[in-house]
Amino acid sequence: MAEHPELPPRRLVDSRRTPVGGTPPPPRNPRRHGATLGQQVVAVRQARRLTSGVDPDLVFKIRATRTRLSEDMLTARGISPLGETADYTYFVLTHDEGAQLTQALTSYAAQGADRLGAKGPAATLFDRIDAIEPYGPEDRRGPGIDDALESPTHSVVDVSVWPSDDHEEARRRAEIVTAVVQAAQGQVMTSSVSQRRTVLRVRVGTTGLVDLLNTSVVERVRTPPMPYVDPSDWRHVEADDLTVTNISGAAVGVLDDAPATGHPLLKGLIASVSEVGPDGHAWEPQGHHGTQVVGRVLFPWLHDELRDHTALTAVGQVHVARVLEPVPGDGIATQFAGGDEGEPPYLVIERAIRSLHEEHGVRVFNLSFGLREPFEASHVGELTEVLDDLARELDIVIVLPTGNAPVYNNAEMQGGQHADRDYPSYLREAEHRLTEPGLAALALTVGSIAHSDAPEERMPPRIADKAIAEVGHLSPFSRTGPGVGTNRARVNKPDLVHEGGNWVLTDMNQVVREDPGVGVVSTALDASGRLFRAGCGTSFAAPAVARCAADVLHAYPEASANLVRALLGASAVEPAGAAAHQDLIERRRLYGAGRPDGIGATTSGASAVTMTFDGDLAVDTVAIHPLPIPEPFASGKSHSRRIRVALAFDPPVRRQRREYLAGTMQMDLYRAIDIEELAELVAKQDPDDPTPPISDRRRVKDLGPGVDSVRSSTLQVRSWAPKLLKVDDGDNYYLVVTHRTQTWSRTDDAAVRQRYALAATLEDRGRVGLDLYALVTQQVRVPARVRLRT
Repeated sequence: MAEHPELPPRRLVDSRRTPVGGTPPPPRNPRRHGATLGQQVVAVRQARRLTSGVDPDLVFKIRATRTRLSEDMLTARGISPLGETADYTYFVLTHDEGAQLTQALTSYAAQGADRLGAKGPAATLFDRIDAIEPYGPEDRRGPGIDDALESPTHSVVDVSVWPSDDHEEARRRAEIVTAVVQAAQGQVMTSSVSQRRTVLRVRVGTTGLVDLLNTSVVERVRTPPMPYVDPSDWRHVEADDLTVTNISGAAVGVLDDAPATGHPLLKGLIASVSEVGPDGHAWEPQGHHGTQVVGRVLFPWLHDELRDHTALTAVGQVHVARVLEPVPGDGIATQFAGGDEGEPPYLVIERAIRSLHEEHGVRVFNLSFGLREPFEASHVGELTEVLDDLARELDIVIVLPTGNAPVYNNAEMQGGQHADRDYPSYLREAEHRLTEPGLAALALTVGSIAHSDAPEERMPPRIADKAIAEVGHLSPFSRTGPGVGTNRARVNKPDLVHEGGNWVLTDMNQVVREDPGVGVVSTALDASGRLFRAGCGTSFAAPAVARCAADVLHAYPEASANLVRALLGASAVEPAGAAAHQDLIERRRLYGAGRPDGIGATTSGASAVTMTFDGDLAVDTVAIHPLPIPEPFASGKSHSRRIRVALAFDPPVRRQRREYLAGTMQMDLYRAIDIEELAELVAKQDPDDPTPPISDRRRVKDLGPGVDSVRSSTLQVRSWAPKLLKVDDGDNYYLVVTHRTQTWSRTDDAAVRQRYALAATLEDRGRVGLDLYALVTQQVRVPARVRLRT
């Protein structure tokens, strides 16, 4: 692996432009659409008869990506809703092999034969449906089942049954599963039957597994879940049992509760601790939070190392400013020093950041706290604005959590949804929107994903206890975007995600917020001498990203905060849960750009090379950056080829303004054009004309998300995955970076230049023998012809 090369020189052009909006989808033709859906249902019914004989129950997947369907729409057609996914795919059950559904579709299609624009209940439903597919064995196949099907011996699996309308129906469905298992000479080991959740743990052979995967009442079959880090791997470990290897790294400033400086694993790693609060304040005894956050910064691979029983690796040091303390009488909650009687938080935080920056040279800060309520105001608060001002003035990276959504008795979320049954749909609701200061435009705002979906093992086993989120999916408590802005299509927050834990729902319909099987393990403050503790929250996702930011700064000490953010964004990989969302806008509002890859953010190699630029430009101008495209990279068909570009900049902000950012930036990618011609076209562009200077294929329109969606973001990550490229399009593409000031900032004589950074990655991990690093470094040694035009 090697350091990232720099992008070739750029060209500046005095111009700017704005993007064009999209067009709505065309209306459906009822005759054609109804016939298509009807054929899909008939095909499913025929296939079902071939595999299941006389079983009248049939489960369909109904995709309705245009809009949400109501339960009344479905039940009116003899369809029982079972559940829905993030991208509006509905799982439904029919008890008549779909006969009533087929009849309704036939009527809908016939109505469309007489006139375009059919009306009535059927039209209301079917106009919104994109496709109807079977819910089959592949859908029911969960983790571990592929191996179980290959096993010559019987396997133990957990069989989840679809939720029921009442207990009698739940019992009937459980009896169907029992009959299938017994018919295959299997054994029901234990079961838990309820209206909402029915699970049977069974021992079956391959034949029994295949039968279960073809049983309609079965939602999913999987091997019993195992925690990523079993609590037995850390609960009773002593310091003498562990070896710690220290490696150098940039220091991270942590603003939190005081950590346990006497913890045997933290000795020598906490470089300083200061208390920042009201003069003469009598601090509460320290709680767990600060020690856990510090551990997440210092031990980035702790989970793997505990699980594999290998030496622990500590990276760098931390400087801690104590700004939080436990709420008196509350074992978990924290407050700013002095609570309601203390000074305004933004004054405390500003003083703490300036102190650590001036006295210790800290440039990466982690603030694992946020307000309780989702953002609903017209303008951000003082704390959010102060953090953005500090990020720009001091050129520092500030990492914040999105905040945690609350859950109440009987697993009820703030908006009234059920924590498990309505997951993940409530992630999009206003009550789940991120909290301040997570809206800070120049900070890295981090959401949480689950790294484990296995509750801690208990005796006797409670098989109906379940983790709410699957591995790699958004934690149920993780708040979501968008951030502040005026564009409804914006995707400006969160920026990234990292592991922060999960919730567990018990068979008593209660949520366990800190189950050790799904929690994030970190260092603990424990009177009993225990070294580790498991916790859940975005507070523990943010410090993992702060560690990544510090690693980038350690590798590139002269890098600006913009370049650190751009490299983290360019390195991010979408987790498994993002794939469940077909809509890219929806995906970014939940997962941001993804989970940052510390190695990819700091090094380039044969299969992926990242080029960087770190500088500035005059406001209201355009910069053109040549992007080398080696011929071997462009040649041939490849399903793993990708171009990813990240732009980060740090404009001034004003919270009282409608447009919070003093300026916006956007980037476009062009090909098959000479740089002289491109510069001439951009220079002629009318600043008030929203039409792009080039509208044909030379402008890469598939670079997503679109410019409309990312314009409100100071960290824009866009990608393109072309299976085919034309070598004749040239050995250089061109990144055109445009800056445009808001009206309110044009009277500021000091705002004449805007700092920004770019990280552009060429990647193809599927082709052996392709050395992108060597190809790109060889190409950029030949300087491009560059002129400046003011």
